[in-house]
Formats: sequence, C-alpha cells, structure tokens
Amino acid sequence: MTTRFSCFHVPTSCKQLLKEASYKVLTFENHSESVELHMPELTPDLLEKIAETLKKQQLEYVQTLKTNEIIDIFDKAVQKWLHPDYELRKLAEQLLPIITGYDREMIRLFISRYLRQFRKEKLQRMIDEDFANPLILDEFRPRKSGGVHRAYGPRLITHIFSGNVPALPLWSLAAGMLLKSATIGKVSSSEPLFPVLFAKTIAEVDDRLGDAMAILWWKGGDEALESISFQSSNAVIAYGGKETIETVRQKIPPHASFHSHGHKVSFGVITKECLAATKGWQTAKLASYDVSWFDQQGCLSPHVFFVERGGMYTAHDFAQMLANEMDNFQHTHPRATLKDEEHHAIMKQRTVLEFESFENSSLDLIKSEQGTEWTVVYREFGEKEREFPFSPLNRFVTVIPVNNMAEVKPLIKKVEGFVQTVGVGCPPQEFSSIISMLGECGVNRICALGSMPHPEPGWHHDGRFHLADLVRFCDVESSLEEQIDFFDVYRE
Repeated sequence: MTTRFSCFHVPTSCKQLLKEASYKVLTFENHSESVELHMPELTPDLLEKIAETLKKQQLEYVQTLKTNEIIDIFDKAVQKWLHPDYELRKLAEQLLPIITGYDREMIRLFISRYLRQFRKEKLQRMIDEDFANPLILDEFRPRKSGGVHRAYGPRLITHIFSGNVPALPLWSLAAGMLLKSATIGKVSSSEPLFPVLFAKTIAEVDDRLGDAMAILWWKGGDEALESISFQSSNAVIAYGGKETIETVRQKIPPHASFHSHGHKVSFGVITKECLAATKGWQTAKLASYDVSWFDQQGCLSPHVFFVERGGMYTAHDFAQMLANEMDNFQHTHPRATLKDEEHHAIMKQRTVLEFESFENSSLDLIKSEQGTEWTVVYREFGEKEREFPFSPLNRFVTVIPVNNMAEVKPLIKKVEGFVQTVGVGCPPQEFSSIISMLGECGVNRICALGSMPHPEPGWHHDGRFHLADLVRFCDVESSLEEQIDFFDVYRE
C-alpha cells in the first residue's frame, strides 16, 4: 500500500502560485509499506515571491505580537500534538517509520517526550535563559548602565534542516518564532515531513502566523534558489556535516548572519560507584538507551563510554552487560534497515577488530550474531594508544577502562572543541571534579546517563545562546534620556 501526501507549506496567498508548478516525488519504502511525498519544484521567481510575502506578513502581523502571545500559539500547537488522536500526529506516526526506517514505537514515544519540551513553561524558560528581561523582545527596557535597549529578531530566517532525527527542526523553528521572524524552512530529503506538519498545525491555531512560514524542498546546492533565499533573509541557520556547512557559509551575503550547527561527537563517563552490585545493570540499561536511541544518528549519541576500574563489576563486565541491554533494546525497538554503505562500514570495522583481537588480548568484540544490529567493543589502551575511537554509528559503541577520570582528558584531546554531549554516571563526591574537567575540555553539554538524546529547554546548543545569538540590539544611551528634559515643552 502506498500513501501519497503533498509535503509543503506556504502562505495562503501563495498557494495559487503553486498550482502551475511541476512537482517532485520523493518515494520511501520501509516496513513493507511505501509513501510518496509530492513537493513543488521551485523556480527563483516563485521563491522570491514567497519570500516577499513572508516578509510582508512579518512586518504587518508577526512583529505586532507580544512574545507571550506567540508562546501561547506555539503551546496550543504543541498541546494538539500531545493528544494521541490528533490527526496530524497520527499521520506522522504512520508515515515517519516508513520515511526514516525507525521503529514505530520509538517514534511514538519520542514525539510525546520531545514535544513536551516545547510547552508554555518550557518556551518561557528558553527566553529567560537568554535574556535577563524577556520583555526586551517587545519594548525598550532600562539598561543597568543607563539608557534603554531592545532586542530585534531577524525579519526572515532561512532554516536548513537536517533529517537524521525526526522532529529535530522544531528547535530551530521555535527560535525563529519566539524572535518574531518569518520562516523559510528547507527540509531534508531524508526526512521532509515533520516540519511541514507542524507548520500546518501553527496555521490551524493562528492562520496569520502560519502565513509567515514556508516549508519547502529543493535540492541542496541549487545556486539560484539558495541565492534568492539567502539574499532575502537576515539570518541563515544550517544543520549538517562539515562539507555542507562550509558550502553554505561561502554563500551567505554580507547583510545576513550565519549560525551553523555542524558535526559533533559525544561520549559517556562512568565511575566505579555506578558499577556496584545493586547499580551495575541499571547503569548498563541507561547507557544502552543513550547509544541505541535513533541508532546514534544524532550528535548527542555516544561513541564511547569511559569506565573507571575498581567497581564491583569490571569495565569488561560492563561491556557485556551493555551488550545484553542493547540486545534487549533491539527486541523492543528494532534498528532501522541500513543502507548498503552503512552495513559495509560496520562489517569493515568488525573485520578489522576481529583480526586485531587475535593478537591483542585486551580487546574484545561483542556483537549481535544474526546481523549488524548492535556492536560493543571492549578496548584497553596502552601508553601509545590515544586515538578517540569514532563509531560507524547504528548502535556501535566502544567501552574503554580508565584507572581514574583524569585519564579521560588526554584520550579526548583530539576531539576537543567538537564534543557536543557527555553523559555522566557518578556519585556526588565526584560531581564537581568531573564537570570541571569536562568543562575545561570544551564540552558543551553534560547530562545524566539515559538523558543524552533529550536536551533540556534553554540548553546552549554548541555552547552558544539559542536565541540571543540571533538578535540585534538597539541601545538608546542615557545622554538622550537626560537631554530630553531640556526640550520638554512643559518644563518650567
């Protein structure tokens, strides 16, 4: 059975323009089903008209809204998605497993957990995290040094979404909306559905705000379309690999700011106290969740776990326990079907490690026997071995024993500046020393084991402000405040 869906969102006044457009069809097949997504093939003239419509709507409507009004609209949209019978949510649960290959139940659980991060109080927290006074987005507010100031978001933002994890573009969409910006969202060919569906929900709640959004597809690297989109925008937010980010960076015009989120890696650290007799299996279960969720496709997924020696269970015991829990996860949430190159990457890495293990007794390869569903590598490093073992992804992780947490620092030196998240399992006695060490190593986010795939609202993505980086400030100096009294017509 094939499901067909028109996968785009544009302002109401632009729908007529698309009736004459040609359409591109992206076809996906998984779980014995298929889906066809029909998307308009844009021309530079068509995209320019859409961009002009968006900017007009931002000027005439969006910028007149108070921030709390936008939050209320967004919250109402989220509440719709949190209801299991909401039509667009049911459509997402039906089609996203076919589009991505991910397990249906995992997607269902993820949508519920992820969308809760965008409820009203969470959005307020995002703003409070970046601005001392949230009203600064609505009006001029007093400065501590004198005078007043106000923050203005970009009139139009182009968002270049990634497609490795469903619904991830919501972070970027939320940022633009909270700053009263109009949106051009370029969806990924690997997962183009969710941003379109959520934009349609915004339009259901407030059609005029929905008319300030266009969620569209075009082939990455299209010079003509990217030129129109970037020239029309005041800011560009891009997610992707190093090559994609650098290519986009070179095309950004001088008047637009560029905000990139490129490839990062993550890992976990586990102290010996977490491997006590009553805690070891729970620790392994939490770690298996972090490494298995969405098959390590996000930058938040761990490549390595550094495990401290001296616990009731050894680091090798932990590797065996982790493998067991990853196998359990595979039974409840099967991994997505791999592309040939992904399968070959795992097989190649397994073969290299198997040959190495014949001569290296401190290396053990623990793997799923029926296929490449999961792989755990136990490796002890010698004095000269200091390479960070990158994973080929898709539930492939390395466990490395260390004598103490200070030994982790030289092992991650080559990825310093590229570490997104570290999941930590430790007692309170080790908390301060571990987070201090990780902070000094350039880590952007530190969280509990089992929480790595789910950042909290207001986190500083890539170590930067989520919202404040996008605004421009207008400062009115105290000299003007003082001088206006001299010209007061009612002054005596």
